[in-house]
Formats: sequence, structure tokens, C-alpha cells
Amino acid sequence: MKKIIIFVFTLLSLLSCNGNRTDSSISKRPNILLILADDLGYSDLSCYGSEIQTPHIDALAGNGIRCTRYYTSPMCLTTRVALLSGMEYKAAGGESLPNGLSFVRLLRDAGYATSMVGKNHGFGNFRIGAEETDYGFDHFFGFTGGEINCFTGEGAFPKPEWQSDGRIFPASELDPGVYTTEDFTDSALVFMKEAIENEEPFFSYVAYNAPHTPLHAPERNVRKYYDPANGINVYAPGWEKLREERLLRMKKMGLVSQDTELSDPGVEIPDWDLLPDTAYTQWEIQKKFECLTRSAYAGMVDNIDENVGQMVAFLQDPNGDGSTEDSQLDNTLIIFISDNGGCYAGLHSRREDVPWDRNTSAFTTNFGWGTLSNTPFRYYKHASHEGALRVPLVMHWPEGISHPGGSILHQMLRVWDLYPTFLEMAGVSYPGTDDERPLKPLMGTSFAPLFGDVDMETEEYFVPMFNRTRGMLKDHWKLANFYDGPFELYKLEDDPTERHNLATEEPEKYQEMIELVHQYAVDHGFSGDPSWDRPVGTTKRGWASDFWKGILHTTIPDIASEEVPLDVKLSLEFVGEIDFRETEGKEIRLQKYGDSRILWSSDPDQRHPGQGKTTLVFEDFPTLESGEHYYLTWDAGWVYYKDHGRLQSIRPCLESAFAFRFKTVTE
Repeated sequence: MKKIIIFVFTLLSLLSCNGNRTDSSISKRPNILLILADDLGYSDLSCYGSEIQTPHIDALAGNGIRCTRYYTSPMCLTTRVALLSGMEYKAAGGESLPNGLSFVRLLRDAGYATSMVGKNHGFGNFRIGAEETDYGFDHFFGFTGGEINCFTGEGAFPKPEWQSDGRIFPASELDPGVYTTEDFTDSALVFMKEAIENEEPFFSYVAYNAPHTPLHAPERNVRKYYDPANGINVYAPGWEKLREERLLRMKKMGLVSQDTELSDPGVEIPDWDLLPDTAYTQWEIQKKFECLTRSAYAGMVDNIDENVGQMVAFLQDPNGDGSTEDSQLDNTLIIFISDNGGCYAGLHSRREDVPWDRNTSAFTTNFGWGTLSNTPFRYYKHASHEGALRVPLVMHWPEGISHPGGSILHQMLRVWDLYPTFLEMAGVSYPGTDDERPLKPLMGTSFAPLFGDVDMETEEYFVPMFNRTRGMLKDHWKLANFYDGPFELYKLEDDPTERHNLATEEPEKYQEMIELVHQYAVDHGFSGDPSWDRPVGTTKRGWASDFWKGILHTTIPDIASEEVPLDVKLSLEFVGEIDFRETEGKEIRLQKYGDSRILWSSDPDQRHPGQGKTTLVFEDFPTLESGEHYYLTWDAGWVYYKDHGRLQSIRPCLESAFAFRFKTVTE
């Protein structure tokens, strides 16, 4: 992408004076700049308590608004559909919005210049050039897919499709010196500049892929957090200590109440103090590498902040002549959000890799860092718990926001409230039909009155749906589950970090909320869908247990379970017949956190009693110790299993992600 040159001011100086106006009237329709980060957690900005320094976003918050109860969908794709449609993913009918209409089309029809850059996830038919496929956008530069290498633009889940205003091109055509966050910003500036020169209000949607895995960032950004040669290692204290420090800062800022407690860490999170500084086997976690991976994540967020600063500086001086007479900043609503909570982990273990190397394809992070991102809440992306759903929302609009700079709003706002808010700002109404195609009603409500310092009550209702989790939030009561496990019930006004499951204590409310979930599935046509509306089970599922469901039907003990008996015998039930041919030298093993010793291992061969069966029981599994945290790992190919008549090799199981963790009963 050809770079444009602009005169860049320092954002901190631009926003050092509060530009809020007292007159509630607005001279003209505002520009809208919507900035979406990918997998950024609730507390990952310094204005939300993070150790990651985000001064430019902080400056927007300092002269604007921060919101503490903004809810989004639990996954990238479902959020993007909810955002454009104004309704929950399943209500919208999923991808291509069969039940809804992109609000961008309505803005464009009302005279807005519209553009998008970055990640398009959920709209596989998105093409600039035809009304049927452009979703209302005049311009698009970016990729369709879930994730990319931030230096090369390549990816594999699935292979990304790059597009520039309708022209499809391979990632190999990108500038070899590109870093995608910066390239997306350059493109957004081109499109905004075109609109300004044409004297059109604009809607600019900047959908960064950062800080989604794989974790890549320029070395200068990473070195601010990890540079041991110069005595810098911000993450050396570990996720537990840093989580406590974040919470203290959040309390001082007024983002959470003084009595807020951290959510309980899951079985999947190891005790940082028990981890070795270095490890000598590829399946183990070590502190040194974990500090580097988290610093890579911090570097990605740090770089996003730099690019936000560049966009704000451009809005202050669009023609780059050093004068602010043509400034668009005061009449531009800037919204910064994330698509879901912080992510958990991957399977990367090549410790010689560095995150500024374009040839590093899968640099990832750990569950512990995921829970740090989502401080003080429970769980991560893909969950129906608060850690997946609560993300930062920063809004800046000097001509339209009458709150004092730095104000914090505690009303519940939701991803689908953005749609009607944008329509109200543009003076547009939502139609009941689209070319005689009936449209479902919007699920959201405009929160534009909040800009005028109105004490507006918002609806206490949200439905997080994803094929790994389901939930319902209504009037401060929250129902959540994981995979096919039982629902949990929380009263958020008393327990915002979901520490106390009230399912047993409040059986009537529990049943009422379950019925609401089931009725929602009926109302929106996915009742009985095994991918989205699973029966409620009785066994609590630990995190990532479903990752192995296509391979293992059941395990004893359950993955990520607690209160495991000391005399348990490891049992694995596979989806098909077991085969140990050509598995020599590949093992399954047991270890305890904080101990590099292998406590037990096995390398079964065809003489094993499990050969040809579906269930494998290890009678030599050792007696366990009371109150301990154990994990199982195994090599890829230590066992083969039949799946639809074909032999499949089992995936590797590492401690860093999707591992077989459990805790024993305390006697």
C-alpha cells in the first residue's frame, strides 16, 4: 500500500486542553471513527489499569468518556456480525445478515463517505463494487479471515483473502517491509482524507487484527517491555502479581468498586512462582519465554496506540500544513473498543523465535496472561463469563460530549447499541424492510443521550452466544455455561467477578433463566442445533476440555477438573479404535507444577491391552498427592485412533495450551 505523508502532532499536546462544549446543539453531522482491536482484554489499556502504556488512547479518555460496562460478543466473528446488524449473531441469521441490514448502507444513503480497513471476519462475500456485496462501504483495504502474520499477511485459519476496493490479491503483493497495523492506518487516512476533501461526513471503520495471535510486533515496541540486556522485564513478576497491581489501579481510577475481588483462577492457570525460569523440554512452560510472549502482546497494543495517535493527529490537521484551521477532530466521534475479551493460549513452543521475525508464524501466549488481560473478571474469549464479554469502551467527541473530560460511565452498553446510536447521530431511521425483504427489529437502543450528560437508564439485558458457550444476562442476573456442562448462576450487582455460583441457592431464578435461554433459541431458529443449543449436562467442564472432544469422548479424570481422587486410574475413551503401530519413542507423561521431574510416563505398543479397543486404562498410574496441581502432556503420534474408518494421529498436548490439567482433592 502506497504510504501518504502527513504532518504529525503529538496527540498528548493536542488533547491537553478540554475541548468539551456546553452548547448541546451540533453544527453539522459528525464524522465517526470506529476503532476495533482484536482480542484486547478489559484492562489492557493504561487508562483501564494496564502496565501497557497507551498514552494516545488515554488522552482520548482523558478528554472524553470511559465506560465500565460495555458488553460485546464472545468471539471475533459473532461480534462483527452483531456490530453491523444491530442484533445478536443468531438473531441476525449469521453471516451475510439474512435477517438484518448493515447500518453502513444507511449511513452511505444519508451522504456519508464510508470505508473499512483491516480484518473482515464473518462476511465471506464482502466485495466492493456492488451494493449486494459491499455492505455499504465505498472502500475496503484488508483481508477476509480470522488471523494473519502481521509482517507477511499470510495465515492458515483459513488462508486470508486480501482485497483492495474489490481487487483480490495475494499477501505476497504486500510491501515486504509492512507491519499490518501501520498499513491499515495508512489506508484509513487515505480514505478519510478523500472524504474531507469532498466535504462529506465520513464513517471510518478501522478493524485492526492486533493483538490477535500470532503475536508479532516491531522490535522497538517489544523492547519497551522486554529488554533484559538493559534491565527491562515488565512481566517478570508474573500474571498473579500483575493482576493484583492492575486491580489496585482500577480501584484508584474508579473503574471498579473498592470491594471488588479478583475472579478465581481456573485449573488451567499454573502458579507463576512454581514455574522454572527456563525449561529443557518443549512441552513445559518457562518464565523467560512467557515474559517474551507477553511482551510481544504488549508491543502489539503499544503499536496500536501509536497508530491511534497518528489518526488523531491527522484529524487535527488534515492537510498537513501545520495549521488546525481545517481540524476535523472536534466534530469526529472516535470510539475505541475490542471485539471480545483477551484470548487464552496456543501451542507454540519454539523458544528460539522472536516476535519481530516475519518468519515466526505461530507465536502465542498463555492462559495466565489471558486472565491478566481480563482483570478482574473470569475466563477469556469464547466464554459466556464476564472475561469474554466486558471490554474497554473509550469515546471522544468534543463538540458532542458535554461530560467533563475523564468521565466514567457505569451504565450497561452493548455492541448492538452502536447501530441505533450511529443512526441517530446521522439523522437516519431504521427501515422495516429492505427491498421488500422483512428485517428483524434492532436489539439495541441508542445511547446518544448519554453524550449530553443525561442520566439515562439502559437496558440490563444481553445474550452471549457462541458454539462453545451460551448465556443470558437479565436485570443483573447472569446465566453462563461452558460447552455441554451445567449452567452457572451469578448475581452481578453483588458478584461482578462471578465467584459465587447461586444455581443451588436460587433454584427458581436458575430455572427461569434457563427457560429464557431455550426460548431465545426457539425465537431465533436454532433450537436443537447441536452446535449452538446443546443439552445441559451435569458434569462441569473445565476450560478447553471441548478441544479434545473430536478425539476423546470421555476422560478420567475430567480435563481441567478439581477434587480428583488420589487413587484415580487414568482412562481415555477415544472416538474410534486405538492403534499403537509406529508409535515407538512417543510418550504420554505426568508432571506436577513446579517440578520438572516426570512422575510417570508410558509408551504403549501393540502388546498393550488397549490395542484395537476404544478405551485405554493405565493401571500403573501412580497414587497422587493431596491438594496438588498436575498436568498430562503427550507427543504427537503416541497413539493413533480411527475416525470415520481412517487412522488419525493424535495432536501434541503441551502444558501451554489445551493441556490436560487437574487438581487433586485436599485431604
